[in-house]
Amino acid sequence: MLSVKKTAGGTGYGPPFVNMLGLQQIVVDVSALTIDEVDADGYLKPGVAFRKDGILITGTTSSDYIYAVNPEPQYLHLATIPPTNISLAADTSTVPLGMGTIGEINRDVAEDNMGRAYTANELAAFDRAGSHISLTRT
Repeated sequence: MLSVKKTAGGTGYGPPFVNMLGLQQIVVDVSALTIDEVDADGYLKPGVAFRKDGILITGTTSSDYIYAVNPEPQYLHLATIPPTNISLAADTSTVPLGMGTIGEINRDVAEDNMGRAYTANELAAFDRAGSHISLTRT
């Protein structure tokens, strides 16, 4: 969706992928997201990593591997703008989004986009069997 919004400047996003060879549609559960992953305008930030089922990495089991990473800002059509952690948790919608599934992520760019570092569980999930996404060193 193309949109134009007049602003007085602010933060832009860099492309998190150094290269991307695969793109698939992943259905994302909005209630599992926080303002660490969603910006004030209701866009999913580039660089957010997901499991195959569209859920964020939370644990350390073998099924918790990075399957897809969001390549660009994608609008989530939220009811509350700007979102809060409470409004996101209460949102029962799921959104199909195009995600990169094979490639290499620039860790610095992705973490700058999200405004946080990848968690220890996320970092380990990039290296787990099943993940076709690698992460650059910082």
